[in-house]
Amino acid sequence: MSQLIDQSLYDQLIEQAEVNPRRRAHHNLHQSYDEPVQRVCIGLLSGTYVRPHAHRQAHQWELILGLQGETCLILFDPSGTITQRFMLSERSHTQGIELPPGTWHTLYPVNKQSIILEIKQGPYNPDFAAVFADWAPEESEPESVLFLQWLHHAETGSSFC
Repeated sequence: MSQLIDQSLYDQLIEQAEVNPRRRAHHNLHQSYDEPVQRVCIGLLSGTYVRPHAHRQAHQWELILGLQGETCLILFDPSGTITQRFMLSERSHTQGIELPPGTWHTLYPVNKQSIILEIKQGPYNPDFAAVFADWAPEESEPESVLFLQWLHHAETGSSFC
């Protein structure tokens, strides 16, 4: 079954994100979590907080592509120090990045909204999908708002704590 990645899908993701308390929405292009390659389009709205995490399984690389808008991808060392920042956009120098397994990262939309495509090796098992950073607040914690604000201005070499 063919699936289009087009403006209609982007609009649908943004509409869904607007009513989601997490301020983001996902659309799986794969039919099953058992598939060997997982593909998901994600709509991100300003204010969404993606807790820094890493995919620790040896086979779990991740490719992130900016499809619409501008998304900031931030990489960290294991202690939470920012090592690199990338602006992903369909119109910028960098449209995407492939992360090796074990890379600590987070992302957020630079402006009001953005759309990304994530491609990862499957199968997907939620029990082993990601390890969340103990140096970053959980999504439900009030401090997550402060962490997100810090991310917008933090420079390479700095850490939240």
